[in-house]
Amino acid sequence: MPAHQPLIDSLQAAFAAHADATKAGPMQAYMKSALPFYGIHTPLRRALTTAAIKAQPAPDAATLAATMLALWRGANFREERYAAMELARVGPHKAWLDLALLPVFEEMIVTSAWWDCCDDISGEAIGKLLERHPAAMKPVLRRWAEGPDLWLRRAAMLCQRGLKTSFDAPLFYACLLPSIGHSPLAAEFFIRKAMGWALRERSYRAAKEVQAFCDEHREQLSALTLREGLRVIVQRKAAK
Repeated sequence: MPAHQPLIDSLQAAFAAHADATKAGPMQAYMKSALPFYGIHTPLRRALTTAAIKAQPAPDAATLAATMLALWRGANFREERYAAMELARVGPHKAWLDLALLPVFEEMIVTSAWWDCCDDISGEAIGKLLERHPAAMKPVLRRWAEGPDLWLRRAAMLCQRGLKTSFDAPLFYACLLPSIGHSPLAAEFFIRKAMGWALRERSYRAAKEVQAFCDEHREQLSALTLREGLRVIVQRKAAK
């Protein structure tokens, strides 16, 4: 299925028209990105993306997937990759955020190999897929959590951070456990940080549960993970 080239052309033209060289350099330096930036901050970029989609929507789900991949793979600027991640979130495209897009998001997470794309996709797409298709997504997330790719592991840890009533606690901890102790990836900063962040987010709703997990695995968890994971609990105790 070919990509919807009019949408890609529209996005690139809009971004080029709003490029700001004074912002592009600092943004690239902050993100440590090999790709240059147009220099467009998130609110404007999202507004431009939304306008382009409304003007040139993909005609069907298969074309949307092909367009996301074409824009991602052919990106010359980092904002184009951000737009590729966001195409399934706007207007009529939202109806096509389904399991058929999972391979697209997995490729994006692996090939971006950086926290900005991983965290956005995990929270905005993977979490929604888990909520809508738990039976299909649970084994995928367990596979990611046990696999060799650092960023898929991070995505598995963080994908439930926006979920409330549909939060799956057994799955959550099953996605943390493969990355503690003597795991080859346990020492990676982006794993230790993600685990702490995930635990902290969970602690807002289940402080005793998080405290018990940290107590049980204290010898295996890094100081960074413990500090981040228990931050809210410690603050609440101090405020009493």
